[in-house]
Amino acid sequence: MASMASRTLWAALKRPTFLLSSWPWRAMAYLLSGVPVGLLGLIAITAAVAVGGALAIVLVGVPLLLAVALSGVPMGAVERRRLRLLDRREVHTPHELPDAPGLRPWAATRLREAASWRELAYTLLFVTVLWPLDLLAVVFAFTVPVGLMATPYLLAAYGDGDHTMALKQWAVTSYPEAWGMAALGLLLLPAAVYALTALAGARAHWARTLLT
Repeated sequence: MASMASRTLWAALKRPTFLLSSWPWRAMAYLLSGVPVGLLGLIAITAAVAVGGALAIVLVGVPLLLAVALSGVPMGAVERRRLRLLDRREVHTPHELPDAPGLRPWAATRLREAASWRELAYTLLFVTVLWPLDLLAVVFAFTVPVGLMATPYLLAAYGDGDHTMALKQWAVTSYPEAWGMAALGLLLLPAAVYALTALAGARAHWARTLLT
């Protein structure tokens, strides 16, 4: 019930029951769901630019280059939908209705709108920089505490109880040391969750500012 009472991630972060709610999982889902979206977007845009640029001289590639210019529109729609993971407030589209039905009026309207160019700028940054950073942040944040928590197991399974390396950095030669590392990892785990949640919240706030 506590998680349902909060409509935004920032409101949920202030609650003492935050770690027991669904919000940390929603934050992880937001960061990780951007990986396939960004990767597919990067592949599609790269392919369209390569083929469209090669064929532009005979005008066949012009529609592909136009599609790249408007690629922010579908990406913006996907990103506004992903915002629902972290923000239950209504998300409005920034686009106007075309003056007439059909593809040409729609494209002309979108090309005139500042919102379309903001979406394109966001899309290019997202597919090249943001999703790799999101993935790296999640991997690093959990590798450190989980790696430390695994030290007693590594000492017993691979170090014959005599020697192992915690995170491949610090030598551990006894079980008291190993359990000390595990305790440190356990303490760092909630900190990692809060840090990643704050990152997801900042990312979502920035996306909402640009895309709505």
